[in-house]
Amino acid sequence: MDGTVDRKNTVETLLEAVEWLTRNPPLILAFLIVGLIEGLGEASPIFSLLGVVLVVFVDGIAHRVAYAEAGGEGTTIGSEAGPVLERLLSLLGAFVVYVIAVVIGTVLLIVPGIYLGLRLALAFPAIVIDDQRAFEGLSTSWAVAQGNLLKLLGISVLAVVVALSTLIVGLVFSAALDSVVFMAIISAVVTAVLSPIVEMSYARVYLENRDDGAQPAGTDRRPADRRDRDTDHSRDDTWGNDSWDDDSDWDDESNRDDDRGRSNW
Repeated sequence: MDGTVDRKNTVETLLEAVEWLTRNPPLILAFLIVGLIEGLGEASPIFSLLGVVLVVFVDGIAHRVAYAEAGGEGTTIGSEAGPVLERLLSLLGAFVVYVIAVVIGTVLLIVPGIYLGLRLALAFPAIVIDDQRAFEGLSTSWAVAQGNLLKLLGISVLAVVVALSTLIVGLVFSAALDSVVFMAIISAVVTAVLSPIVEMSYARVYLENRDDGAQPAGTDRRPADRRDRDTDHSRDDTWGNDSWDDDSDWDDESNRDDDRGRSNW
């Protein structure tokens, strides 16, 4: 898919992400598994590190799924995992810079941290969708997020409101059932559902605006895997055009021979 997609407001963006998730339910399972691994981080720092890597990885898959869905193409988690894995180092590099910037900004009275987080949040879809490096993705996000901060903030706030509302209901039921495990399950499921919705919503915001100064003019925005396929088609077209030109030259030569025959006669 080249170019941008039509613009939608915050609620419409979230609702479309929900629709995409219903067509790709394995994403929920993927986020649930990653959440469980993250929860084991309290037992071992190895699980904490693995959890961070997997979060970045599955977020990238969600962005790629959103890209395919926005273009009207069906896809699967398995088919999108490969391209994301190829860009994992760039994703992790951007993640480290993102965390450092947000932490420093948060120390400076919280608001700068929120601002930096929103301005840099689109680096990850930029990396997996447009095959960008870590710092290139961060720079692209800084440009694309400008003018869309309220929408990005609205997506995050609405997701938090839904999460808190659900968790409050879960807390009431867990208290009635006197079960901490029930509350833990509710929390894990809510996170597994909302996380891909938020990430796909972010990807859609990026797709809506990526032509607005995201990359220099003339830059090929297509992912490498799609560029390769298009290049192969271009070669086929070129071959076909050459063959047509050869036929045209043959026809011209035949016409000249006919003219010479008529003159001699």
